[in-house]
Amino acid sequence: MNIANCFLKLIPRIQPTAAEIALAQQHISTIRARLNTTFKLSKVLVGGSFSRGTLIRGVSDVDLFAVIARSEATWGNRYESSETILNHFRTELSRRLPTTDIGRDVHAVVVPFSQGPSVDVVPALFDQMINGRPQYLIPDGNGDWMPSSPEAHNRYIFNANERSGGKLKRLAQILKFWRQCSSTRSAMSSFHIEMLLASTGICIGVKSYAAFMTNTLRALADRECRALQDPVGIAGLISLVKTDNQLENAVASVKYARNHANEACVADYAGDSEEAWRQWNIVFQGYFPK
Repeated sequence: MNIANCFLKLIPRIQPTAAEIALAQQHISTIRARLNTTFKLSKVLVGGSFSRGTLIRGVSDVDLFAVIARSEATWGNRYESSETILNHFRTELSRRLPTTDIGRDVHAVVVPFSQGPSVDVVPALFDQMINGRPQYLIPDGNGDWMPSSPEAHNRYIFNANERSGGKLKRLAQILKFWRQCSSTRSAMSSFHIEMLLASTGICIGVKSYAAFMTNTLRALADRECRALQDPVGIAGLISLVKTDNQLENAVASVKYARNHANEACVADYAGDSEEAWRQWNIVFQGYFPK
């Protein structure tokens, strides 16, 4: 058995289907049309894994940045609370989709669909141009606004992926699949994972995905899953999770996976491919291909 081939077999299995992509685009159009009837939208940006080509089959959501005119979010000479704008978005989308249980996240209104990926709708205000890229203000979870630049971050990750020969995107997908193999890992931020890969250069060099995966788990464990300083210099700290309880679970999951990945590498180096596969199958909770 060849462990490298097992990873290469996993990659096509986790690619999103054409039907999932078509449904995502349909959902985006539905939400854009509804918001356009109520708000002055200057732009709608598709962000997250969908825009970076790192979503995976069956579990990814879509981030949609709805850039509204400043007049839509000002009261006098100051911005309204971002909580107020989020609630307005939620109300309008609930009218358009009355049978959908529309929720709230820290930064977004969450629109689940019965088929295809859910959509996280993030209200955004244009702030300024930074190094030729637009910077926006989005809800910070406490009623205020914080800076963000999906285009700048996507460009940063795209350039890092180019330097890696396309390995960064595939490794990001593998890590997201690993994250989904256990419910305790589902809260980990895809954005954090991709920015960590891009900023550390883990995917650079002639190595196997097994080595890249192990090195990433080691890096996460060594950092105790702490927030990452935005290497682009816009978003401040990029957290892996949102709560202390999620952080505790993430650290435990990462260290557990790292330990078994280390054992897999030792076994593979010793020529014991069956034991290496068994250890990787533990990492992936029984979903590692043979």
